[in-house]
Amino acid sequence: MAAEIEPKESLRISRTFEAPRERVFRAWTRPEALTRWFSPTAKHVTRVPELDARVGGRYAIEMELDGKIYRVAGTYREIRFPDRLVFTWRWESEPDHGDVGETRVTIELHERGAGTELVLTHEGFARARPREEHEQGWAGCLAGLEKFLETP
Repeated sequence: MAAEIEPKESLRISRTFEAPRERVFRAWTRPEALTRWFSPTAKHVTRVPELDARVGGRYAIEMELDGKIYRVAGTYREIRFPDRLVFTWRWESEPDHGDVGETRVTIELHERGAGTELVLTHEGFARARPREEHEQGWAGCLAGLEKFLETP
């Protein structure tokens, strides 16, 4: 059994989207959706070679930029449709790219009228700098999610 992640440095981001919770949740758990929005910049090309959206299931996401592939993977710890998703996060191809070891991401979705407030918490960073780098990356990803959700 994997050791529990100890919160050291963490980040919390909140965004509200003009979309129902179910649609936002599915954008996180379907490979065909993730490939369209999950990247820190518009220049990255995203592939999802593995996604088993169940507790204990694994995922892997590859983001390519200028011929270099950044691969992150993890395991789903909690899936509660349509309001909560918890998964581990570990860089496989870039072990020193932003964090050391395994961290944890929690996505919480709250109804806000016809829209959805998303609260993302990423915890377990060993130092402040990797947390700050991930905060920038998540901001780019969430901007992509917003654009994705604006399309029918």
